[in-house]
Amino acid sequence: MAVGRQEQSGVMLYTVITFVGLFVISAILAVIFYIKAQDWQDQFLKSQQQQEELASAPEVQNIGTLVGQKDRQASRVKQLISYIDRLYKMTIGRESPEASAEVKLGELETKYKDTLTGLPKDFVLVATDANGQNVSDTNSGPGLFRIIASYDNKFKQKDETISQSTAQIDSLGSELELAKKGASERESQMLTQIRSIQEDANGVQQSYNQLRDLMEKKSTEQVQALMQQRDQAIDEKNKSKQELLDTMNKLSTTQNRLQEALSKLDVLKPRPKEDVAAYQPDGHILSIEMTSNIVFIDIGSEAKVYPGLTFSVYDRNAPIPTDGKNKAEIEVFNVDKNTATARIIKSSKKNPIAEGDIIVNLIWDSKATNRFVVAGDFDFNGDGGIDRDGATKIKQLIENWGGKVEDSVSIDTDFVILGTQPDVKKKPTLDEIEADPLANEKYEATVKASTRYQEVKNQAKDLYIPVFGLKRFLSFIGYESLAAGTKAKP
Repeated sequence: MAVGRQEQSGVMLYTVITFVGLFVISAILAVIFYIKAQDWQDQFLKSQQQQEELASAPEVQNIGTLVGQKDRQASRVKQLISYIDRLYKMTIGRESPEASAEVKLGELETKYKDTLTGLPKDFVLVATDANGQNVSDTNSGPGLFRIIASYDNKFKQKDETISQSTAQIDSLGSELELAKKGASERESQMLTQIRSIQEDANGVQQSYNQLRDLMEKKSTEQVQALMQQRDQAIDEKNKSKQELLDTMNKLSTTQNRLQEALSKLDVLKPRPKEDVAAYQPDGHILSIEMTSNIVFIDIGSEAKVYPGLTFSVYDRNAPIPTDGKNKAEIEVFNVDKNTATARIIKSSKKNPIAEGDIIVNLIWDSKATNRFVVAGDFDFNGDGGIDRDGATKIKQLIENWGGKVEDSVSIDTDFVILGTQPDVKKKPTLDEIEADPLANEKYEATVKASTRYQEVKNQAKDLYIPVFGLKRFLSFIGYESLAAGTKAKP
């Protein structure tokens, strides 16, 4: 073979080998690229799916409008979480816990529903018109800030009413002071006239005495002259009496006007209901275990609750009855910091204890010491007879449960507990005193007890102190059932 053709064949062989090698390399690279491209496509689809779970395409496009200006040091999700935490703190009033946004939002919704549940039935929301004025809004759903605005509007209305009432009271107070001042001046004038009349009467008496002496010593003419002087003095005395009657009539008129002014003052500012403190709840029933006959209440040692304390139970959706008649009675036997456990002493089958029911004890108060005055005879255990130690048991209950017992009624007295008025024994005769040397002392003791009973009753009425009978008192402290089981001393 010629050398030229040999060289040409070698070049072609190299070319074919090179081409085949490049083809193989290209094929391998194409396979590798295909595999990588498939992985990249899977990763892209997965990333796209994850992105769609976080936000849709329109939301991603408008992320700046939806979330706000981007914080360089935080992602959009972290930025949204920080907004939720700030909203939680503004609503709840404390730092957000380490929990999911769903849990935080659930807690906010629970607080919101509790707020709506606690609103009065006649609650009216307030909206703001174009001029910034508050107007009633019954079409929009309630919100916390709208509720606050509504309460703020009501408070402003109450403040305006109070200001108007205060101005009227001040005006009537000024008129009352003027009336009192006028009455005081007239009373002073009347007292001066009475002293003058008394001096005249003393002068007449002195003249009479002198006349009596002269009648014994002087002649008939002197007696007649002195009698004439006495008649003149009597006429002057009668004249002074008439002037005194006129003055007293004027005083009566002034007192009537003063009473009318006080009546007007009572209309504008009525006296508070005497026993309103008895209708204030002390706590509520948290839960009931009927099988164990126990309940849990929402007050504990921080509110000064202790074992042995009893409470009356009333319906949560009804006002506390004025007669104190309860649906159940409970007695605390275990106390925690903010809760306590109590056993059920008495309960109605037709109206059993329910969660949220109100508990009341008239004596016990977590914030103050109530002052009591006890007077009269008491049938403490309800057996139909007067218990000699009935008043003592009531006083012990009051002192054991944080109250204070006082001997007399004053402006600081909170409640008066009255039994039946003590019977006054017949005054003993001399024979009875000889038979029983203490008979007179016993008689005077009954007189003193009866007198004190009437004084306490009248003072409580004058000072508008709430008065409770024994049954009503025991009902309001949840002790009626326990009292019935006590044994009276003879």
